Amino acid sequence: MDGEIACVDPATGISDFEAVMTRFQAKKADMIDRLQRTLPVTFVVFDILQYKGRDLRKLPLTERKAILSSLTLPGPSFGVVPFIEGAGEELFEQVRAWGMEGMVGKRKNSRYVSRRSDAWQKVINWSYAEVFITGYRKDELGWLTAVLDGSGKLRPTGIIEHGPGPKEKKAFYGVSKGIVSGEDKNFVYLEPLIRAEVKMRNWTKAGLLRSPVFTRFIV
Repeated sequence: MDGEIACVDPATGISDFEAVMTRFQAKKADMIDRLQRTLPVTFVVFDILQYKGRDLRKLPLTERKAILSSLTLPGPSFGVVPFIEGAGEELFEQVRAWGMEGMVGKRKNSRYVSRRSDAWQKVINWSYAEVFITGYRKDELGWLTAVLDGSGKLRPTGIIEHGPGPKEKKAFYGVSKGIVSGEDKNFVYLEPLIRAEVKMRNWTKAGLLRSPVFTRFIV
């Protein structure tokens, strides 16, 4: 089977990525035991690769789904991801309304392949935010970000590692030379004069940008 581990918020029914990471990072036996009770995980299955010794990967997706839906799963810690045919736009609107991360669109006749495929497309429900760029990493792409908190002070929110193209990089590093406020071994720090828009998966509980991607400068 192919699937992933999820921690589902019982109040919303939505998978909580941070809760999953909390489970993965637990090392001590007493913590693992406590989290098994307070943050139970579910293995959510979205495909089946083999059944009774038969390789199913070359079958169309719809046939694999039919086989998967006919199976009795081992217990309550397993679940099958539901699918909907022919209503992708309507489904995505529901994803947005519920604040979920996104969905995956798959061609009904697609085979299972162990690589990226044009037949399977992840559609992410991006959130957007405006940030100040307060520094950059010296050795590789990494722009430090911050936002104003309730008192008007800058609060760090993470680091941009994806998104800017050659033109944006050239413009950024050209402007940043004139607004350097300090540096250390790893970073050069800037006066908060450069603003940008980023897209991200969501805000974390700690107030950080999850997987931010640069989209544009704000001038």
